[in-house]
Amino acid sequence: MVPATRRPGLTLHTSNRLERLADHLAELTADPLRSPLLPEIVVVQSNGMRRWLEQQIAERHGICSNVQFPFPQKFFQDLLQEAFPQAEATNLFDQEVMTWRIMKDLPRVATRPEFAAVANYLRGERTELRGYELARRIAHVFDQYLVFRPKMILDWDAGEGKDWQPILWRQLQQAAPGQHQAALGLQLIDALKHRRAPVPERVSIFGVTTLPPFYISLIGEICALCPVHLFVLEPTPHWWGDIRSKREKARAKQPELFGFDEEEAGDNELLGANGKVGRDFLNLIAELTPAAEHEDFVSPAKAESGATPVLLEIQNDIFELKSGTAKVKRPIAPSDRSLQIHSCHSIVRELEVLHDHLLDLFQHHPALKPKDIIVMMPDVSMYAPFIDAVFGVPENPKYKIPYSVADREVRAGSGIIDTYFRSLEILPGRFMASEVFAILEAPAVQRCFGIAPAEMETIRRWVDECAIRWGIDAQHRERLGLPPFAENSWRYGLDRMLLGCALRPENRELFDGILPFDEIEGSDMEVLGNFVEFVERLFSRTAEFSKPRSLSEWQGDLRDTLDAFFEAEEAAQRELNRLRDAIAALGEIGAASHNESAVPLDVVIAQLGHSLEESSSGAGFLSGQLTFCALKPMRSVPFKIICLLGLNDTAYPRHDRAPGFDLVAQYPKRGDRNIRDVDRELFLEALLSAREVFYLSYVGQSLRDNKPLPPSVLVSELLDYVAENFDAPFAEFVIKHPLQAFSPRNFQGNSRLFSYSADNCAAGIVTERDRFEASPFFDQLLSEPDEKWRDVEIARLVDFFSHPAKFFVRHRLGIDLPRDREEVEDREPFALHPLDRYSIEQQLLDAALDGIDPESALASVRASGVLPPGGTGGLIFDELCANVTTFADAIRQQVAVQAQPATIVRAEIGDFTLSGRIDRIRGEILLHYRLTKLKTKDFVRIWIEHLARNLAEQKPALLFGKEGEEIAGYEFPPMKNAREILTDLLTIYWGGLRQPLRLFPRSSWTFVEKLFAGRKLDSARYSARSDWKSNEYDEKSRGERDDSYIKLAFRDTDDVLDEEWEKISLLVFKPIFSARKRR
Repeated sequence: MVPATRRPGLTLHTSNRLERLADHLAELTADPLRSPLLPEIVVVQSNGMRRWLEQQIAERHGICSNVQFPFPQKFFQDLLQEAFPQAEATNLFDQEVMTWRIMKDLPRVATRPEFAAVANYLRGERTELRGYELARRIAHVFDQYLVFRPKMILDWDAGEGKDWQPILWRQLQQAAPGQHQAALGLQLIDALKHRRAPVPERVSIFGVTTLPPFYISLIGEICALCPVHLFVLEPTPHWWGDIRSKREKARAKQPELFGFDEEEAGDNELLGANGKVGRDFLNLIAELTPAAEHEDFVSPAKAESGATPVLLEIQNDIFELKSGTAKVKRPIAPSDRSLQIHSCHSIVRELEVLHDHLLDLFQHHPALKPKDIIVMMPDVSMYAPFIDAVFGVPENPKYKIPYSVADREVRAGSGIIDTYFRSLEILPGRFMASEVFAILEAPAVQRCFGIAPAEMETIRRWVDECAIRWGIDAQHRERLGLPPFAENSWRYGLDRMLLGCALRPENRELFDGILPFDEIEGSDMEVLGNFVEFVERLFSRTAEFSKPRSLSEWQGDLRDTLDAFFEAEEAAQRELNRLRDAIAALGEIGAASHNESAVPLDVVIAQLGHSLEESSSGAGFLSGQLTFCALKPMRSVPFKIICLLGLNDTAYPRHDRAPGFDLVAQYPKRGDRNIRDVDRELFLEALLSAREVFYLSYVGQSLRDNKPLPPSVLVSELLDYVAENFDAPFAEFVIKHPLQAFSPRNFQGNSRLFSYSADNCAAGIVTERDRFEASPFFDQLLSEPDEKWRDVEIARLVDFFSHPAKFFVRHRLGIDLPRDREEVEDREPFALHPLDRYSIEQQLLDAALDGIDPESALASVRASGVLPPGGTGGLIFDELCANVTTFADAIRQQVAVQAQPATIVRAEIGDFTLSGRIDRIRGEILLHYRLTKLKTKDFVRIWIEHLARNLAEQKPALLFGKEGEEIAGYEFPPMKNAREILTDLLTIYWGGLRQPLRLFPRSSWTFVEKLFAGRKLDSARYSARSDWKSNEYDEKSRGERDDSYIKLAFRDTDDVLDEEWEKISLLVFKPIFSARKRR
């Protein structure tokens, strides 16, 4: 006698616990098939469910082998192939192949009047890419029609329909009439009825939440020939196929039309609002007639004493189909944390809060493991970088939670794949400097070309100083339809580097129009060689890749590019293999679609990206660690802790963005997929699958002004349900977290707001303390410096008095405040940068004073790449030359222009030794000049150099600069008391090495300047304070106190501009004003 489990027929297994269904499946598969070579067939809906079932079966049997887990579509396609092996043309209707067939046919049919809308869309730029994307969307829609509207497709085959879609479909099916899934599916049903189609020995369908009606009809025929076991997760043992949401009830003006009594329906609002997908599936499978049914429902646990956790209460309400309006509200224990809702200011704060709460769960539940927790979100790619930032590098190693991130976008999840796409996308473009460096920063590319990571900053500096911006060369720019100038191109900059290496230092002048770059020597030449090889290899592909060609032809070039630029470590070989497989698939798609049309690179890049996304296997899901993943169908397998992040108002449930021509979306039927209904179903599954804690999080407070932001409607409905049924205020469930992780509120013993971060705690203590008392950054003297500090170079003394606070913080405290990293520029100069203007003016002025015509330097300056190209650069240079000539003439009238050798100074001054080199001596005068407004540092520099020179010889000094449009000259006479003044300055210098000196370049100078101009003391103080403070009405007016080094050194110091400041300002700057004379 045939055992019941081997008899044909449908067996329906239902439970509200996926674990119980897994028990039934394991018991079923324990009964082996007739042949050990035959695989067990278990149809699932996701890779996540496949992995979970593999683990469950292995736990129960010790091993899980020879079990296939096809998706529904793959299972039914396999049945078609088995039943109709001669129908080889079925792959012509594979979605990828169909895309390229449609793309081939569209230009031919788009001239017909029915295709006017399609033709209009295809007009404009990049028509090939637009055509590909349109073909892809049409192919997807047609694929849905084959599954969800097979009768409509058959009607189209028969000639019905005069719109562009049926016409295009008939064009496609002419290549293989009747060989698509809709037609073959009907033939398969007929073959199954007459027992002419082979079927597996046994079929199990596990955890599927929805199937198209067409597939359910096939199941009904298959079960007549072999045992089919359908494992369905149901939220309740009661019939719930007629439950409706409040919205559906509101739409129903006449409830009696639904055929049941409202009061007897036992509607649970949460189930009604979120269970439409499952409800439709329940009604569809109800049309089948099971030979046997096995129910294994488990009522959610109830507490023997005290209040039951609110999560279990809600799950039990759904289980019992209790209405959501209770006459007596149930209590919630103060310690109940089974349902948590967290409102944060940002994604980062969501993850920081989650990290702290998971640490707290691990501490209070020692048996809890990372694998018992899943964290899901609507958009993993948006969260992934912040997940790595928060969970990847915890401040304390003992707080590190092992985790994996599944469902990243392919490019976001793989540096190699992203870089490979960048190496293709750059080829038709401008070769921006930032784009080139984005490729070179990949470790696999650096390894391929022998470039060390530490060498990148050097290369970046070379590119910046050679003014490389974009474009390979002038010819490349011309091919792009742009002006063909060579300056600021890659070739121009590389030629400068290479010429600088080839020429001797004494010959590094303008050579054949190229200005040698003389900053590369020694071992750096090898670095340059590797870098040049990299960019030349990129350049060599531009011409070849600009030519359209067929997919099979592209295949070889794409493979060569991969081999030419990437040398990955063994751990990264998997990513390279994924790329190789995707490249190989291009040729297969081209051959299957019989599309040998030549297509441009951007279309191939798009297809390659789609192929990689389609091949994504969901790696990282259920990896034995804490899992971060996307909210996808059948992801909600049972976990002790289920966390949902990103439940923002507009983010979830998602909006269905079906194209306007999608007839399934326009005319929905029961069993169709609707993205909002699917998202609601996922939320319901997650709620029911959480065994101990259901954790929800959303961005509920504005970063800008702290205004409340609404959560997802799913969270609001859950909160409404809790408010109607439980005795707890809204605030008990929505925990509003502070903006900053170091907020003192997180460290005040609150069981709801807390943190495990010692660093944040320390910062919070400081923040709280600073609310009540000032905390000066520096409040005690440093120890005296080593004796080596008494050997003072003139340049070092100039640096000190030019900005004492900066000198103290950098050289004594060793703090170099971070500056924004200077990224390489992508645009050629359209105006002269102020620093470049100053540098060129000084160079031209030096030359003019030596008798060299400034205009002779035009070629050299233009070759440096700092001038705007074309006539604009010439006009700017002419302006510079005019300014320099006028300025030089003014100097020549007062100073001998003959340059003299530098003066070397070394003098003992008390306990100090002052030494250095003094340049810029012309005749007997120390001459400094600045073709712009003079600053404090200009006076400080010439003053200290003048004093040092006068230790040995009594000679004058001159300083020239601009005051408005006038040329201003200041003379400093020989100083007989130079040693006395330098003694005072060195004493002040020594004191300024032990604590920040109250001397500031702008406000101190202004204070003394106003006094020497005859102002009263209060007026001078007022002017100084104007320079000290920022103008709140003028963003460009930055007060000196906002200088980053002054701000740090004198943080929380009361009234910095005090009597000591006045005394020091006068002591340092008064001698300068006393000595200088305006000329």
